[in-house]
Amino acid sequence: MYRSGYSVLLLTIIISTIGVSLAVSALSNSTQIARTNINIADAVLSKSKAASCVEKVFTKLRSYKFYGGDETFENGCRVYTISGVGNSERIIHVKVASSILETKIKQISPNIIIDYQKQITNDDLIQQQINNPYLIDPLALRLWLKADRAEVNNNNLVFSVKNATDDLIDFAQVTNIPSLAPKLITNGINNRPVLRFDGIDDFLSSTTTSIHTNNGLSVIVVGKTATTTNNQTYIAKFDTTNNEREWRLQNNEFNIINNTLTFTNNTIDFNILSALWSPSSPQLSLAINNTTASTATGAISISNTTRPITVGANSQGSAGFLNGDIAEILVYNKKLSTDELNQLRAYLNSKYNIYL
Repeated sequence: MYRSGYSVLLLTIIISTIGVSLAVSALSNSTQIARTNINIADAVLSKSKAASCVEKVFTKLRSYKFYGGDETFENGCRVYTISGVGNSERIIHVKVASSILETKIKQISPNIIIDYQKQITNDDLIQQQINNPYLIDPLALRLWLKADRAEVNNNNLVFSVKNATDDLIDFAQVTNIPSLAPKLITNGINNRPVLRFDGIDDFLSSTTTSIHTNNGLSVIVVGKTATTTNNQTYIAKFDTTNNEREWRLQNNEFNIINNTLTFTNNTIDFNILSALWSPSSPQLSLAINNTTASTATGAISISNTTRPITVGANSQGSAGFLNGDIAEILVYNKKLSTDELNQLRAYLNSKYNIYL
């Protein structure tokens, strides 16, 4: 009897153990399936949001075929690139969460005709050599002013342009006087738009926030002047008063507070000007297209001032007016490395076809 009872007890324990093991296994499998379902649901939702992001791009393109993207809409809709120009053969890349969606459209107007739409990876973007300035260093890119963000038609006045980064550094004609606003020329360079300043009194202005850091400053401009006259300002956070000077890039000078780096006056053709400052020597350097023009020693620090950032003139349109065009301006709050600068210039040159 004792042995029989023991056997029954042992058998009961074994069966219970097997039952518990099966239950745990079933629960584990159920949890794994649930997690898989959640992952699938998240992926579907992410793709759906990305598709909705593309619809926002379509809306912009219908209104302005020159729209170039490079912005963040609500709900994390990030527009990386819109290749091509005109009414046909455009490729759009957007990202929402971890989902990157590539859309090729055959036609914009009168109806959007989609060739294909597919999900891709970051590696795919790299293989396509999409070196969007955001992908170079998104945290350091503080200002990205692009003519294709000016939502007006050809030859119309531009009273405001939104910064293409997520910082609140948008530009406007603060006085709202029509004669002081630049115009948008939709086919200013390589079938792309430019902001055209008259050289008399046009300018756009923005925040007084300082955007340099102790790591330096990089100012890159795609622009041209209509004349070879010196001291025409592309962008400045600068005033003639000594204690209100930070930096300024003109067509013949790069200024950091009281230090000036002069360079050979660029021609009336479009150039990519790259002006860099860092605390280490040489503090100032400037390149025209892919060639370093000059370097100089200078200040090892820059104080913050109350001057606004101004495009097309010195502070608040006081002097140094630009008689020419601006297609794009980028400002990073550090000195870009040689590799980063080369990536950025390659991006701009492939876009605007400025040099061989």
